[in-house]
Amino acid sequence: SNDFTLGREVDIFEKNIKKLINAKNVLAVGSGTDAIFLSLKCLGIKDGDEVITTPFTFYATIGAIVTAGAKPVFADINYDYNIDPKEIEKKITKKTKAILPVHWAGKICDMKKIKKISKKYSIPIVEDACHAILAHDNDKKYAGNFGITGCFSMHPLKNLNVWGDGGIITTNNKKIYEKLRLMRNHGLISRDNCKLY
Repeated sequence: SNDFTLGREVDIFEKNIKKLINAKNVLAVGSGTDAIFLSLKCLGIKDGDEVITTPFTFYATIGAIVTAGAKPVFADINYDYNIDPKEIEKKITKKTKAILPVHWAGKICDMKKIKKISKKYSIPIVEDACHAILAHDNDKKYAGNFGITGCFSMHPLKNLNVWGDGGIITTNNKKIYEKLRLMRNHGLISRDNCKLY
């Protein structure tokens, strides 16, 4: 088809993922790392900001935070290897701009408690769901639908993978989706016009 970048096949893939995990908006990106980085930048994360996450994760989670300009702040894990919500609350400061839980090995974090903390302090959640395609809680709510964005990896070692690398961002927020769509492609609205830079 000569669709080498984005194009019809990517559109179809995004629609299929949207149905599969019941997300309102899905965006394909280059990797799970890109998904996290773009999500943080879309939220306006900048130098000096802090992002609370778990130390029990692959380096890409931390790399994306640092590349976005923020400082990773570690909250310890629980018995299930996922971030402990009580530890998150202890780490919140005036500089905290996001909470980034990791659904380790497909096991959903305690998102009810994390969402309460997010709401109490008005701090957005960016889910690292790189290991968690089709993972869900007891209410059948899928990973990627709890935070402002959900970030998935399609690295060859993940449970849904591609030849090479790939990633997905999910969001149920239309404004975030529209901004991420622009950010994914250098802010271009057409071949010759850039709306976001």
